[in-house]
Amino acid sequence: MTRSIVPENYNAWLHCITIECGIELTPEFADQRIRALQDNSNYHTRNFILLYGTEHHQKVLSWFKQVRKEI
Repeated sequence: MTRSIVPENYNAWLHCITIECGIELTPEFADQRIRALQDNSNYHTRNFILLYGTEHHQKVLSWFKQVRKEI
């Protein structure tokens, strides 16, 4: 079985962001990403949805909201 390079759950996503990508999840960064992901006129958000689909977009948005509550 092959492992997806796209995280499929919160823990895999968190590991990918913080460990594999080395991104520090600060309140400011999380807030910025939440705003961008909620802005359907944002070029990057539209491309993200085209590439990964609406369902994954909603998952990632919820993961950023979850991490925001935890930090």
